[in-house]
Amino acid sequence: MSRPKVLLLDDDDQISRLLDEALSEDGCDVLIVRTIAEFQQEQANQRFDIYIVDLGLPDGNGLSLIQELAQDPACGVIIVSGRAAETDRVVGLEIGADDYITKPFRVREVLARVHAVLRRLQKHPAPPTHPADAPEPGASSSGSIDFDGYRLDLGARQLYGRDGSEITLTTAEFNLLAALLRHRGQVLNRDQLMNAIKGRDWESYDRAVDSLVSRLRRKMPTPEGRSHYIRTVHGIGYAFSLPASAQK
Repeated sequence: MSRPKVLLLDDDDQISRLLDEALSEDGCDVLIVRTIAEFQQEQANQRFDIYIVDLGLPDGNGLSLIQELAQDPACGVIIVSGRAAETDRVVGLEIGADDYITKPFRVREVLARVHAVLRRLQKHPAPPTHPADAPEPGASSSGSIDFDGYRLDLGARQLYGRDGSEITLTTAEFNLLAALLRHRGQVLNRDQLMNAIKGRDWESYDRAVDSLVSRLRRKMPTPEGRSHYIRTVHGIGYAFSLPASAQK
């Protein structure tokens, strides 16, 4: 098997040298860049298996790069950042990163995360389509799923409220809702939900799923006095269910 190719984007020379030495000894070919401009130039010239990206860079924010890289399920993306706030972790994972490691870190931890991403890439090669883009069981001929006055348009990837107005969803929110509706009445654990969102297995950061569910609940209120459609199953995950009155 050929050596995995890693493109490392970090403007901290000490950290870059540390990761370069560890990854090279571990069997990877590593290329180091310090700016987004250098990163984009190298990415245009050759393909890499894993991208390790810092967020705070001299010429911009690494989040925009991560969102673009995440469109290619045949590569892995790991954030290594000094930003340790939960919101930063959730945002990074939600827009498509496979993992989020905070500085300072243990080199062995980074190597373990890289190995995990490589195993997933080898075990689950890029799917031809995103699972949330496939036709949903129970969807109408128009390509939509109706529930309690709401409509999820699968083709347009849009949610409409009871009054017909558009409800803006992020890509991750849409994919999560589509997965829950596709398995209506079934309990899905966090790993299953992250797999539906990402299109491949992901050792998920649990709070990313919880954050998405909380936002969907706010955007899709239920009539007063009724529990929400997205039900928490403690210790397992979530399920989408409708009361009997809403199914008539």
